[in-house]
Amino acid sequence: MKNLSRGILSLCLIGALLLSACGKSDETDNLSNSEEPSNTTSQTPSTSAPQSTDTHTESLIDSADKEAIKDITAADFKKGVFIDFDKYKGSFFEENIISKVSNNLESVVENNNEKFKENLNKESLESIKDSFYYRNVDDQFMFYDLDLLEKLDQPEQIRVGVRFARKSSEGSIENQGITYFFTKNKDGEWGIENID
Repeated sequence: MKNLSRGILSLCLIGALLLSACGKSDETDNLSNSEEPSNTTSQTPSTSAPQSTDTHTESLIDSADKEAIKDITAADFKKGVFIDFDKYKGSFFEENIISKVSNNLESVVENNNEKFKENLNKESLESIKDSFYYRNVDDQFMFYDLDLLEKLDQPEQIRVGVRFARKSSEGSIENQGITYFFTKNKDGEWGIENID
């Protein structure tokens, strides 16, 4: 099951890279060597997607100033959402977006597929609804930090990178990162377009 989850995550990352391969980035969002997670089970950080050069980006997390994110061990693991959203609040990362991210993360912890769908853009519902989170209901999740907060002008999009630990039914811990992609729906309201 672990290999299937890694495979799905790898395919999602490859898809995101292919979609954004139209331009090169003036800035890199990759973690520096001193910021790489020490746990060998860590996945590629959610900040690895390149950005287009003709896109204005506003970022609320400066990876150079952010302390290295520590991986969660079995002793540290607690099921739930433990992100201090208020410390990141500002500009585009306001209560509406925070509420949608928090609600979605809580749905994963609760393994509640209906709650998971609540803040998805209707157009993206079909592609996201079979998320790998619901493949193994015995897995537990601990969401513990953000590593990416940015708003792009072209295409208009908000990206929220979330760090989490997944505890399997056998007790093994995997530290990973995912990115929430928000776009506006037909009514001009922000919703979750993709989770990668």
